[in-house]
Amino acid sequence: MRLIRFIIVLLLFSGFSQAFAEETQNKERFQVVDKSIVFDSQSGLMWASQDNGKDIDWYTAKKYCEEFEAGGYTDWRLPDIKELATLYTEGKKGKSGYFITDFITITDCCPWSADENMGGAAIFSYNTGKKPAGFLADTYQLRALPVRSTKKMEMHE
Repeated sequence: MRLIRFIIVLLLFSGFSQAFAEETQNKERFQVVDKSIVFDSQSGLMWASQDNGKDIDWYTAKKYCEEFEAGGYTDWRLPDIKELATLYTEGKKGKSGYFITDFITITDCCPWSADENMGGAAIFSYNTGKKPAGFLADTYQLRALPVRSTKKMEMHE
């Protein structure tokens, strides 16, 4: 009987330790630069901490990202599909109800990517992890999530 209790306690502790380790790793990976910017130390990218907040077509999403200003930076852009995929958290929904880190808020499932081809562009779904394509004029459930490249995290005073 004691052996069974010991095994149960060991299993519970093991699960807790793993969850704690994942949470700690996530906190170390993502760093809040200010309320509008999140730095991803794994990819070296800076992300807007939230998307544009409403349905948007690809052309307007691209313009939104290029004109986005935060943290004193003006070199924001529409991310490519591989960059969007780095934020996908398979099996762990964030606070916004999608499979994306809690450090970034999205108001619907699918940000546009910069990957354009033959009148369409790739979209990343944080519901499924899939990369469907949409027509450039589509807007339903589509968002803009600005990103900027950086070799290392730059601090502004």
